[in-house]
Amino acid sequence: MDPIDLSSSRVNLNGPGDWKQWISIIHKFATAQNVWKYIDPSNAEKPALSKPEEPTVQQIRPTASDLTDLTAEEFRRLEFLHTQYRTKVQTHRDQQKALSSIQQHIVKTIGNYYSTIADEHDIAKELALLKARVQPTDWAHEQEVLERYYAVLKAPNRSKIDTWITSWQRILTEAQKLDLPDIKNLRPTRQFLQAVSSINPAFTDYWINKMEDEARNKPNWQDSFPDGIKISEIFERSHKAKRATGSKAVFSTFQNEGPNQSNNGYNDGDKGSNRRSRTAQWMEAQ
Repeated sequence: MDPIDLSSSRVNLNGPGDWKQWISIIHKFATAQNVWKYIDPSNAEKPALSKPEEPTVQQIRPTASDLTDLTAEEFRRLEFLHTQYRTKVQTHRDQQKALSSIQQHIVKTIGNYYSTIADEHDIAKELALLKARVQPTDWAHEQEVLERYYAVLKAPNRSKIDTWITSWQRILTEAQKLDLPDIKNLRPTRQFLQAVSSINPAFTDYWINKMEDEARNKPNWQDSFPDGIKISEIFERSHKAKRATGSKAVFSTFQNEGPNQSNNGYNDGDKGSNRRSRTAQWMEAQ
């Protein structure tokens, strides 16, 4: 979303799970418009947005009563202050306009939480009330992210692989930011491979066997083995290549098939082969 355009946001505040993204959008817009410091719900000591004061002749000469009492040099100084004043006035108008846009955005996107701010008209106080009402505790947020993480793993869609992989990468990144134990080390890689085994068992067989082989024989193997994001990117490329070529091998992204291979990526004489023979093809390709 363009940080200058709140109207393009489609994120609604329907529950605690939406809070982080919802407030992030407001944060980005308010920061771009230089008004976040006035509405930040995490800051109890927020400054107030005040209108600039117009300079007077007394600021130049305390004893002066009007412009005629100023010297030419003092008059130039006053003109300079007025130039600054006009700039500040325009900035103030822009900030007020930005706050008005934020107010409209809040009302349009908080749904059933409107009653929380119904009697409040100050944006800073509205956001503070919504934060107290909606923002999940750290534990609740971690639990909610974990639930979404495992829900994505259970739902790979053969016809919408690209969309599913994007969802997987997004939720994995969110979980990694929380440093959750469930996604430490290469656990996401294993979990992803298990999730796609029903779509492409040969892919899973190869990478699981490669993981086990490197764990036995290669020191510090985890440092170079594909993590959850990388393995999903490899799978996505392989899936796209298979879909684009149709008659080519399942893993044509990574190998050149022989002349006696059939459309499923295996030799005609190996159609009944087990996991080991499928894996062997991948091992030869590396």
